[in-house]
Amino acid sequence: MTVPTPIVLDSDPGIDDAVALQYLLGTGLWDLKAYTSVGGNLPADATYRNARALARALRIDTDVPVHRGAGRPLSRLPYREASAFHGRAGLGEESLPDSTAPHPSESSAQALLRLSREHEGELTVCATGPLTNVAIALLEDPGFARRVARFVFMGGAAQVPGNFTPVAEFNIWSDPDAAEVVLSSGIPFTMVDLDASHQWLFRPADLTALEAAGPGTALAARLMRTYMRAYTRHGGDGTCPLHDPLAVGVCGDESFVTAAEGAVIVECASELTRGQTVFVPADAPRIYYSESPSLTARLRLTGRVALGAGPRDFSEHFVTTLPRWPARP
Repeated sequence: MTVPTPIVLDSDPGIDDAVALQYLLGTGLWDLKAYTSVGGNLPADATYRNARALARALRIDTDVPVHRGAGRPLSRLPYREASAFHGRAGLGEESLPDSTAPHPSESSAQALLRLSREHEGELTVCATGPLTNVAIALLEDPGFARRVARFVFMGGAAQVPGNFTPVAEFNIWSDPDAAEVVLSSGIPFTMVDLDASHQWLFRPADLTALEAAGPGTALAARLMRTYMRAYTRHGGDGTCPLHDPLAVGVCGDESFVTAAEGAVIVECASELTRGQTVFVPADAPRIYYSESPSLTARLRLTGRVALGAGPRDFSEHFVTTLPRWPARP
């Protein structure tokens, strides 16, 4: 029997963050050491509250500590929440009771640092919100980058338009300075971006399957129904992308996406292109920025970047995995 791998899920719940947690638990692949919250879809107080409520709903709050993230982005630029998609309280129309578990004294960044030392060379970190907590951990201890075995995050747009501005994806736009700190640190990253997540959709037939799976997926079905309606209101076709669950899926199996090696540089200075993720493939046919030694050096800090869907069907795997970890209805 395979021993589950230690993982931290850093999240800003958020509807798709919520179902990403249930999916992670349902895979059976992971030993979830901490659930760390971060401001993003809603401010930090609200995402922390939602993370605690989700831990209770998924019956892990007595075993998995939930840590509160940074109170604001590193960036001094304006921030805007995403309640138009996730609801005023962040979990659609749900009002989930808080966990009765104690509030840890460690912040999200402190928990990340401690766990990277306790599980050096083994720990996977999956981030499905802005990268503020991970950046703070790196700024406090740059050695975090080499102690983490793998870092997978949902964010960015390598070769497609953004979903918040014409060039920027929301998570990266929310704290571009944090994203650049992380991606320039040398951490072994995989970027699961809009190029891939827009290819794996949750469709009405998937909702029907979740609703038929029993009370253990009732919460997920209600959340996803709300999410689909939000996308429809914003010009969608009745489906919605599986952004955050896909990042969790890629932690276990990269064949859900088609990926390439390359550098990712985040635009932080320009308001027009704030949060743009500039992807430079490692096998690019020409040398870019040869006139700039600093940029040339930056291009050596490469990782894996998702450029589209892979051969394995993620939407199917998501729907069949959720019932394996029933939630409180």
